[in-house]
Amino acid sequence: MIFAKDYDNNPIILKENNEMVILKSNYPCEFSESSKISVYTYNAGTKKTLLFIHGLGTKNLKYLKWFPENFAKMGYNSALMILPYHFDRTPKGYKSGEMFLSTTNNYILRSRFEHSVVDILTTLNYLKEKFDGDLYLMGFSFGGMVSTIAASLRNDIKGLSLVVTGGNFYHITWKSFVTGVLRVQYEENKECNPEKCRLYHQNDYPVYLKKLENPEVELDKSPIACFEYDPLTFAKFIKTPTVMFKALFDIFIPKNSTLDLYNAINTRKKLYSIPSGHLTSYVYRKSILRKTLKFFEKGLGEIK
Repeated sequence: MIFAKDYDNNPIILKENNEMVILKSNYPCEFSESSKISVYTYNAGTKKTLLFIHGLGTKNLKYLKWFPENFAKMGYNSALMILPYHFDRTPKGYKSGEMFLSTTNNYILRSRFEHSVVDILTTLNYLKEKFDGDLYLMGFSFGGMVSTIAASLRNDIKGLSLVVTGGNFYHITWKSFVTGVLRVQYEENKECNPEKCRLYHQNDYPVYLKKLENPEVELDKSPIACFEYDPLTFAKFIKTPTVMFKALFDIFIPKNSTLDLYNAINTRKKLYSIPSGHLTSYVYRKSILRKTLKFFEKGLGEIK
């Protein structure tokens, strides 16, 4: 089994109008709510199309729609894809995004990351068919993690923008404020601890990464399953020019997590720092939009 590659990403339209499309999710899911992909679309009438992937949580859709709405105003056909287990895709009995923070089982988490990536690949194919032309991808926080993986699996993404995101699950699991609930579970079930995780990432992870020759990651072949869905595992295979934004006071994504991901990307790239926290980075949305557009349109060589 290969991560995300064993599933079809052909888009099957279930419902479509001028503002939204519902696609069939090609990833097998026991929850009917997440078996369909909700995608909000904004037609700018051009040959450039950007897909925006949001982060974890329950923030309202108006907040999330700002980026695709404003990319459309700037000449990019745009879309917001709702991640599985979020908003109208949330299974009954759960809060939006909770299912990514409700278990320490690496195999379940791997399947939920994989589900997200397969849905992104499916949505990108839909947008390519609908609008034609060049594709661009942008991810915020958790959305940046799964966008990193998706970008490594395609050669047709012209530009990638990653906002307040990162890789390396050692940092994310043991240093992030948002994963505190997982740390409590680890203390209770004794599955892992900071020292055990540190040693895996210090000794085993570099060896595992060095052996990988392409982003076709075989499942159940790594020392621990979390290596197989860590964005850092896929970063070196990204061929897409990439711009990243790091929040200086981010308690959700540790600084080293962002830097590890940025340093692993081997293509043309640029990193900006934002004088904000994780959520308050939204205050700088206009700057993020402007710098992303400049990077996409003029290339790294002309970025200042």
